[in-house]
Amino acid sequence: MSLTNEGFVHARLTAWQRRITETAAALVPPETGSAQAAISPTADELGAVHSLATGLLADLRDCANSPLAATTAGREYVVQLATALVHTNRAATHLSTALTGLAETHRFAHRHGPAASVESQLALTLGHAAALRSLKRALESVTGSQPRPAPTAGVTEQHHRATETGGTPSPRRHP
Repeated sequence: MSLTNEGFVHARLTAWQRRITETAAALVPPETGSAQAAISPTADELGAVHSLATGLLADLRDCANSPLAATTAGREYVVQLATALVHTNRAATHLSTALTGLAETHRFAHRHGPAASVESQLALTLGHAAALRSLKRALESVTGSQPRPAPTAGVTEQHHRATETGGTPSPRRHP
């Protein structure tokens, strides 16, 4: 493996680690307040996570279309970026769901009174917690030196059989 490729990948992974960490640190749910007051900060956080995902996707495309992708370091890097992108998109989904819940709670706040405030705080807290877990997984995917292993043939065969029969794969039981 070329030292140049390894150095490039290491530098890029370090940059992604920093950017994911900064994005996660910026996800701070408000302690109290109305749904209306939480909408704007949550929308800003969703924008930051979306920006992170957009950057990961751009880097993934650039690497996949470069000579680096033909190297072992490049292939591992592509897998790490793709995994980080999956988790970052999950974080965005969690924040988007929380934002939708806040908007709905704000819309019905005049009918539900204090219960709406409690519901909006709970939705926001749960959404932020889930988004932070997803960003932690994204960080783990770019921190580890080896990408996660691909599914085993048994899992793939099980999935194909389930798809052919129109069912879902049954979980394997381990003694």
